[in-house]
Amino acid sequence: MSTKNKPYVICHMMSTLDGRITSGTTQDILSDYFDLYTKIEDELSGQAWLCGRVTMKAFATEASSSLAEFSGQIDTPDYLTNSKDNGFFIGIDTKGTLRWDKNTVKLSNVAHEIPLVIVVVEETPVHYSSYLRSKGISYLCAGKESINFGILMEKIKTKLGVHTLLLEGGGNTNGSVLSEDLIDEISLMIVPIILNRTGVPGVFDRQTHEIDVKKFSLFAVTQIEKDCVWLRYKKVE
Repeated sequence: MSTKNKPYVICHMMSTLDGRITSGTTQDILSDYFDLYTKIEDELSGQAWLCGRVTMKAFATEASSSLAEFSGQIDTPDYLTNSKDNGFFIGIDTKGTLRWDKNTVKLSNVAHEIPLVIVVVEETPVHYSSYLRSKGISYLCAGKESINFGILMEKIKTKLGVHTLLLEGGGNTNGSVLSEDLIDEISLMIVPIILNRTGVPGVFDRQTHEIDVKKFSLFAVTQIEKDCVWLRYKKVE
């Protein structure tokens, strides 16, 4: 894909020394460092965020209620309701499992509410698309059975007007975007703790048995507060 048809994608993540992004339990091991993470996020000046379904659960309502059946036809694959002035918080939900109180998301380091955009596919239940419309929630369709991230990135650039995108998914989302060579930069904040536990998600953790090595070049190292280090890498062309 031409770089003209996609935003500049920065995968911005925080991990332990052993590369873990969660504890794999309900215990939050990274909360003491979140303020530093958001400071770096501000420096990166992204116009939108892209997160996976598991990450998005933190912003959705707790109840996953049944949706009314929709027997009509929806003519357009994409549905956009918001202006481009306040950026976008883009979340993946191809199965239509998440529920929402409103069509915006509030982040602690952003003063205003951020318009919500859901990523769906052609096989996402049509009654979920109808539900999103009823809530005034924008959505983008990018693929048939699973997400084609090339298509998604092109729509994020052309339809949302996003030039710099912060990818902050779970390991599987990050790994899927990486596998399609769509990440331009990796911004990694390493915290001085070790989880020392198997079976826990890492920064890139795509569900595959393939060997898919990607090379990046280090261009900045910054020691920051609380014994943390901020590493920045660019893709090797």
